[in-house]
Amino acid sequence: ARGFVFHDPHSERLDAALRAGMVSGYIGYDLTADSLHVGHMVQIMLLRLLQRTGHRPVALMGGGTSKIGDPSFREEARQLMTEATILANMAGIRRNIEPFLRFGDTGNDALLPNNADWLDKLGYIELLREVGPHFSISRMLAFDSVKNRLEREQGLTFLEFNYSILQRYDFRE
Repeated sequence: ARGFVFHDPHSERLDAALRAGMVSGYIGYDLTADSLHVGHMVQIMLLRLLQRTGHRPVALMGGGTSKIGDPSFREEARQLMTEATILANMAGIRRNIEPFLRFGDTGNDALLPNNADWLDKLGYIELLREVGPHFSISRMLAFDSVKNRLEREQGLTFLEFNYSILQRYDFRE
């Protein structure tokens, strides 16, 4: 009603799902800094709204994906971070989120999972066999973030190219 969602082609189905019972909604956070910025507030507001209306917010910490770094719309590859830096950044971002969501073990308390918990356990062959068949290289190459990097002198590393596969694996989890 306030225009928080600009366009939803499936609004009737979403409304029905939200009325039928508790729905979980998640936002993923890369741990590339020790604090969030004002641009993250919209996502936190959405999670808070979900919780206030009886649904479960999930603030997904990217402890696994941050080991690669999101290549989207960057001029060059991110510097790889140490495990200690990633953990420190996670603690800082958690402090940013905690005042806005209720955490605990009951009802619609917010969850704060770390995708390193499942991504770190994946074997490479297992990932290729389970996830690989569901991805089209042609479609991935068509993404603006990929096309732009491929046109630059730096290019796109194989490591960064796999980032979107890990994001989709997060959604599955």
